[in-house]
This record gives sequence, structure tokens and C-alpha cells, in this order.
Amino acid sequence: MDYKPEVFLEQFPIVKRFVYHLVYYRELKAVYDRVKLQSEFWTHTIDAHLLQAAIHWCMVFGSHGCNQTHWKNLSNTDSEKLQESFRNGLPRETGLTTAEWQKYWDAMNDFRGKYAAHRELSFCEPVPDFTSALKVAYYYDHWIRDVISPDIFEEPPLEKSAVALRESVTPLINHLLEDTKKQAGKLWSESIYRCGGAGRSARLWAGGPHGEGRGSKHARGPE
Repeated sequence: MDYKPEVFLEQFPIVKRFVYHLVYYRELKAVYDRVKLQSEFWTHTIDAHLLQAAIHWCMVFGSHGCNQTHWKNLSNTDSEKLQESFRNGLPRETGLTTAEWQKYWDAMNDFRGKYAAHRELSFCEPVPDFTSALKVAYYYDHWIRDVISPDIFEEPPLEKSAVALRESVTPLINHLLEDTKKQAGKLWSESIYRCGGAGRSARLWAGGPHGEGRGSKHARGPE
């Protein structure tokens, strides 16, 4: 299949960064919750990985009109064939029907466009579960190798890279967060917002990192 190497060479590293940010987020969040830490530094660090994961995923799988690195922009001459091949395998790899995929795609794009990259004051939807987003990234990894064939590139499968990354960073994360817990006990600063003469107040950033999926909350605004 005819493809544009200049797009592929930017596109694949973006997908890989998405996987890495998600691994970092999930491993950090799991240990943070386990050790019952309260740390503003680690909360911002963990959230940053989640937000970057959303932004990177949407660079390739979000709205194609404004993203030169979108998967649809891989080819000019074989564009229809390219899109058909990607869409045919997507339900099998993600387990989502066409309607479910559209709903999930909307949720990811809304989270990115209305909260992660920009901010709409009225946005209050839960953080999406990134499991399906990860499945899409893994599917892309297999699909893109067929697209560029007979060209090849020396890069292990993303699933294998994610496992190796998890195994290498988890001991470090455990050490760092447990050490933070031992040394500081509670590292948390609550900013008090006061509005007007009546003294209306609220605690800003009074909570832990974002969680994924149904029932999760992303906003850390006035409570």
C-alpha cells in the first residue's frame, strides 16, 4: 500500500508515547492509592501523564481534520483502501460495535478538547476508561506494519514494550512513593479561595489524582 513515510515517522512515536504515558499513569496511580499518599507533587505528576495520554491518542485517532499525524493522513493515493482496512479490523481488536466505538471516540475527543488540552467551564463528564484506547493503539501497531510492508522498522510490538516498561518502572515507583510517605507523612497544601465580602470559600485541589472510567471525577475545582 502506498503510504507517506514522513507521516508514519511522526505518527508511530506519538502512539508509543501514548502507551508510555498511560503505563506511567496507571502504575503511579496504583501505588499512590495503595500507600494512601497525599502529595500535591505526585497528584500533579500522575494527572499530567493521564492528560498527555489523552492528547497524544487524539493526535492519531481523534479528529483527522486538524491533525496532520492522524491515521487517515497516511496515504493520498490509497486513502479509501487504507481507511477500509483500518475499520475492518477495529471491532475485532477492541470488542466494540460501530455504535459503541463512535460513543467511545466522542468521549475521548470531548475529554481531550474540553478538559485536557482546553477547558470548558461546564464540562463535567467522567474520565474515560483508557482500556479501549490502549487496544486501539495495539491494533494500530499490528495494522501499520502491514501498511508499510515490504518496508520494515526495528521496533518491538507495543504490547511487549509496555510490559518491559512496566517491569522496569514499577520498582522505582514503589520506592519513590513509599519513600515520600515515610519522609513527609502528608505533603499537601490546600489553597483557600475566598469570594466576596460574604466570605464564600472553597478548597482548590483538595483531592487525589484523576481516576478512569464510570464514576470517576476529573474536576478538582471548588468543593
